[in-house]
Amino acid sequence: MSRITVGPFNRVEGDLEISLEMENGRVAAAYVNSPLFRGFEQILVGREAMDALVIVPRICGICSVSQSAAAAAALADLAGVRPTPNGQRVSNLILAAENLADHFTHFYLFFMPDFAREAYRARPWFAAAEARFKAVAGSAAGDALPARAAFMQIMGLLAGKWPHTLTLQPGGVARAPQAAERLRVFAALREFRAWLEKRLFGDRLENITALESIAALRRWMDGRSATSSDFRLFLEIADDLQLARYGRATDRFLSHGAYPREGGWLLPRGVLDLPAGSLQPFLPADVLEDVSHAWLEDDQPRHPSEGDTRPVEEKAGAYTWCKAPRWQEQVVECGALARQAVAGHPLIRALVVEAGGNVAPGDRPAARTGAGGAGHGKLAA
Repeated sequence: MSRITVGPFNRVEGDLEISLEMENGRVAAAYVNSPLFRGFEQILVGREAMDALVIVPRICGICSVSQSAAAAAALADLAGVRPTPNGQRVSNLILAAENLADHFTHFYLFFMPDFAREAYRARPWFAAAEARFKAVAGSAAGDALPARAAFMQIMGLLAGKWPHTLTLQPGGVARAPQAAERLRVFAALREFRAWLEKRLFGDRLENITALESIAALRRWMDGRSATSSDFRLFLEIADDLQLARYGRATDRFLSHGAYPREGGWLLPRGVLDLPAGSLQPFLPADVLEDVSHAWLEDDQPRHPSEGDTRPVEEKAGAYTWCKAPRWQEQVVECGALARQAVAGHPLIRALVVEAGGNVAPGDRPAARTGAGGAGHGKLAA
């Protein structure tokens, strides 16, 4: 038995370390360790409730709006306040803009540059990947970052600033966008759409969102050249490296619901449990947080609303500061892929039914960038 420690990773918010125990060339055990204690729960104790809108977004400098939206929703629930319809719409647009920017950032800055490393030089697609995605030197650094910056102007127009906006409130937003600002938002969306169609997809967005089967995705891929589409290049890389073999988990996908609206959610709540062959309703009471392997005091798994965060210096079997949430005592996957699979997007559902959740063409990366992003695009449009 040997042990390999990988980290810290600098592409995630906060510290992350992974330890692998190897036996006969295979992974016998894996430990995901968060070695940095954040302590936001303690920071909030004893403060005015509305202080959460200032403090909670600092949990993350990448997805601060998600933290703001969660804090505002919790305060609204506590006070029995229902956001105004337009306030909810603007809140959703702000959140969707950040979500879309995060997916874009993940693809261009966190994910694709890995394939421009020297280890892949012998691969047939390497020259294109290096020219496009090599850190700093690749052409994507020169046009993707300005495109992202132009798109993020939407955050300034709707949210006042980014990150750590204060416009999201329990009753909606602090200020309604004016007519001139709405026109500028539409202009930014048109400009970003044009960039996506030219660089990311090499095709119209309507053609991407119309891909509703694996066969349709393959036909689309065969009809594009690698140089005309960054997404097409990823599909080629994924096929060559057989990424479908990697990243499998339990094949249970949970969506808490995304973008609330009157009577429900734009992307619905639910749990797609492939081992059980069922799509089940999601009940928040089914989620408990396990701290048995965390440097935290507790005697049993608890619902997040009942949990506490009391650090301990020594604890047998502990190796992380992270709590481990479980749905009905099961490990589940959340995120873009899970939301689209639960919502029943035809292509995403077909992909996960065929091969589960993995890093293959059209699974997690495609749920962020391709057809799986249709929910965000329709909301923004």
